[in-house]
Amino acid sequence: MKKKIVLALSSILLLSLAACSGVTTGTDDEQQGSDSASESTSDSGSSSDDTSAGGEFSGQTIEIAVTYTGSQAKAFNKLADKFMKETGCKVNVSEYGDDYESTMKTRMASNELPDVFQTHGWSILRYKEYLKDLRDEDWVDDYDESALGVIQDDDGGIYALMTSELVNGTLVNTDVCEKAGVDPYSLHTWDDFTAACEKVKEAGFVPIGSISNPGLLANIAGTWVSYEGEQAEDSDAMLDGTWDWKGYKPLLDQYADWIDAGYFYDDILTMKDADLSERFASGKAAFNIGNDPAFLVSCLELNPDANFVFLPTFASKEGGKEFVGIGEGGTFGIFKDTKKEELSEAFLAFMAEPENALALNDAIGGVSCLKSSMEQDDSYALKVFNEMKDKYGDTDILYENLWDRQYMPSGMWPIFGNAVDMLFDDYSEKGVNACLDYLKENYDDLYEISKEE
Repeated sequence: MKKKIVLALSSILLLSLAACSGVTTGTDDEQQGSDSASESTSDSGSSSDDTSAGGEFSGQTIEIAVTYTGSQAKAFNKLADKFMKETGCKVNVSEYGDDYESTMKTRMASNELPDVFQTHGWSILRYKEYLKDLRDEDWVDDYDESALGVIQDDDGGIYALMTSELVNGTLVNTDVCEKAGVDPYSLHTWDDFTAACEKVKEAGFVPIGSISNPGLLANIAGTWVSYEGEQAEDSDAMLDGTWDWKGYKPLLDQYADWIDAGYFYDDILTMKDADLSERFASGKAAFNIGNDPAFLVSCLELNPDANFVFLPTFASKEGGKEFVGIGEGGTFGIFKDTKKEELSEAFLAFMAEPENALALNDAIGGVSCLKSSMEQDDSYALKVFNEMKDKYGDTDILYENLWDRQYMPSGMWPIFGNAVDMLFDDYSEKGVNACLDYLKENYDDLYEISKEE
């Protein structure tokens, strides 16, 4: 069982600090359902003696639930401490860590949720019915267009503040591409990509420098089976549980052709993450598909002279959508039945301020998605993302939620991981069909389970 962090203070000390506020543990009534959390006081190094006792919200307390642990939790607690000093309130930070999803499901069942909580990728798909619609908040107009594809509902509703986003697409080592005579910005379809891979291989490099992981099959899938103008548009069937997966086979066939052509590392099934970074940084491979620019940051630490760009995921045919997957980064919603609505709104407005948003984004490694923060963000990940947007200014890029989060039942991510290992082990027609059957069987089972939740 997860151990609770208990801060033991003497009654004399408590009385002496009664007029002061700080990140603290709430009473049992304030913390219903949070027994598995690490309930933190601020360890930011600031003193409660400096905290305002007469602010706008003096005497009020809110609970904020987060997934953060370690250094991320420490950074968030510093921000909570700063907020309390500005407002005079108290904040309970419930650090659920690995127990976050199970604990939140329990609290959803009893309709006793924290005043503010992280939506961790699920503001619309899981938590919408429990969240206050925030579309009229001032910071909504500050969103970059890329964020709206994941944070905005079909009816225009916005249920969370997102200070940063996860960005997913195609990573390119331009040093390798230059030596191979490949212009990465000329690639728009998977046929273009395959032709480029052949040129890279002929030049003596590995075309696709990826490791075997679920993202190989999940993160590029939408450009084959979901989006407008692609080879298949099966989104409705995916969502209602009737998908037959036939439209997915061309993607597996394409992978089988790439494997057969020798476009991947020979030891892909035994490679480690450290191997992947070292090889991409040192210019052994040209492309890494279905990945995040944060990977490039780790490569630059190994080789500061390397040159990289970020591209969308390519379309499956001419006229199809080129796609950038967007996931929720630092994202917080307000419980619709909170009794501290104004204080909760004030906290989100505080987090939307550039200085505070950037502090959180730096701690969790997200790409800023509020325009006021983007103007001050000098991170490498945002740099290559903005370069992509400039280069593709005339291209209709689709910014949407990560495909598996949008269209697959919960639990499919590790299934894709098993399936891609199966494919690298046997990429014959028999192996492709076995992989397809495995995916469909698990999708059917998990969809039925999801209906019972």
